[in-house]
Amino acid sequence: MTKVLFRTFFMYAVILLSMKMMGKRQLGQMQISEFITAMMLSELAALPLSDKNIPLIYCLAPLIVLISLEVALSYIAARSPAAQKFLESTPVTLIDKGILNQQALLDNRITLKELLVELRISGLSSISEAQYVYLEPNGKFSVIPKAPYRQATTEDLNLKVPEDDPDISLIVDGKINKNGLNYLSKTESWLKKEISPHIPCEILLFSSNIAGQHTLILKDKLK
Repeated sequence: MTKVLFRTFFMYAVILLSMKMMGKRQLGQMQISEFITAMMLSELAALPLSDKNIPLIYCLAPLIVLISLEVALSYIAARSPAAQKFLESTPVTLIDKGILNQQALLDNRITLKELLVELRISGLSSISEAQYVYLEPNGKFSVIPKAPYRQATTEDLNLKVPEDDPDISLIVDGKINKNGLNYLSKTESWLKKEISPHIPCEILLFSSNIAGQHTLILKDKLK
């Protein structure tokens, strides 16, 4: 039992490290080659867990080869347009200048119902409101509405709006985020003064931005 637990933790750590090396994009925006690599990694990781007689090295060696191959291919694709074209898919135009490309729907096995769902998710109530719709290489849809159905921007309205500074979390669930303090060039003494009369363990979230605007949410007192 101990051997099985050790193998489980070990292979989990190996797969976690592998996915981090391959990049965050693997988690939700996989290309075909990346999906294949992820599937093979999971299969290889399962082997020593299902059969304890298989040495771990027999799984580690192909894991290292797969990761190295994926990283190398990504490096080549980033520097060679020809390799990128071969390894990665290209966007497919489903609606072009308001005209539905029925052949593209058929070729990519996308039903009209699926397309309408994506349009509604993008805030359009009718297919006639879409100017362009693309099926991206990661499987997601990009929808560009016709001009009358686009949201007006501050530039359209000739408004001058100052840029917003993002909030930096300084206390999360009672714990001080020192990296956040360093980003704002603040000290823990300054932080304790700002949250007074509260103390960190009483705070669910305390955030601040460069402009000095704070957000404070206290923990609920659970019964």
